[in-house]
Amino acid sequence: MSAWILWCISVFAFSSLACGMNKHQRDIFTAKVTEQKTRLFQIVGWVVLAVSAVLVLFWKGASIGMTEWLGCLTFAALAVGLTLTYFPKKLFQLNGVVAGLFVILLIVFLI
Repeated sequence: MSAWILWCISVFAFSSLACGMNKHQRDIFTAKVTEQKTRLFQIVGWVVLAVSAVLVLFWKGASIGMTEWLGCLTFAALAVGLTLTYFPKKLFQLNGVVAGLFVILLIVFLI
């Protein structure tokens, strides 16, 4: 269960990092993104990735946690990469679906 939650967090982080890259901004957004928003996307993406690494260390321990974290990062990067390749305008819809899945998983995980 925690792997799915971690995957949702990683998809959000990679989406934020992609929104902070000039190459992807042309594909994702219709208007030019300011330098401040670009920097904000980058900071949010890296902070969320770092927080997810710390959380998984507390959940699973160092060896299993980092292995699970890297595995989830791999599949999250695949999902974001495929979305950016074939449907870049739908990246925000992907984040909406992932956010809904995250809330459902969090409720189930906490019950």
